[in-house]
Amino acid sequence: MNAEAFLKTTKEEMLAHPVMHHPFWSRFEKGAFTMEGLKRFSIHYYFHVLQTRLYDAMVLARTPSESIQATLASILWDEYGRGNPAETHPAQFRKFLGALNLQEEDWSSVTPLPEFEAYRDVHLRLCQDYDIRVGLGVVGLAMEYPIPFLYEKLVPGFRHHGLSDDALAFFLEHMPTDVIHSSLMESAMRPELESPEHQALVREGVKRSLDTRYLLMEGLERITF
Repeated sequence: MNAEAFLKTTKEEMLAHPVMHHPFWSRFEKGAFTMEGLKRFSIHYYFHVLQTRLYDAMVLARTPSESIQATLASILWDEYGRGNPAETHPAQFRKFLGALNLQEEDWSSVTPLPEFEAYRDVHLRLCQDYDIRVGLGVVGLAMEYPIPFLYEKLVPGFRHHGLSDDALAFFLEHMPTDVIHSSLMESAMRPELESPEHQALVREGVKRSLDTRYLLMEGLERITF
């Protein structure tokens, strides 16, 4: 199939992946958690937030494509607040944590979930050690395209517990921004998607990333509800 057909099929496969239908999302959307459960979720999700931009940087450093380099650089520019330290994505998430009355000592003393550590270690290997097209499947597709669909489930749950849109800026901004990032990455990656061999490598990255995200959701469900 050509690159356009591959992208269409792959996006359909991502939306059908079990992680998109994990019970966590429907339970969270309904606000079926206590405030203490929400705080546990938020602290452990923060560990994930701190790592995601590093996967982009690893793939940027390895890809020979200047177009992909430039696209990943623009995504990282967004991640780092476009030059404003108060608007980096980790800073935005810390603002959310502050709205939950959490302070640095609350998350600095917590041991990350084993499911998060597994997710992190798999993604480090996928982005550093495998064929670059595997890494592109991870950061260009699996970590961009599904996110708006997932965050649409989180926001109603937060609002059930009275959180304002200002507190939820991290999540609300990601929904439109990741649509843009996904589109930019698709355009930059198209030249890499014309051969069956390259398509198979990209699909491997997508599948392994989403499979490991399912494991992460298992851990987050356990501590949230």
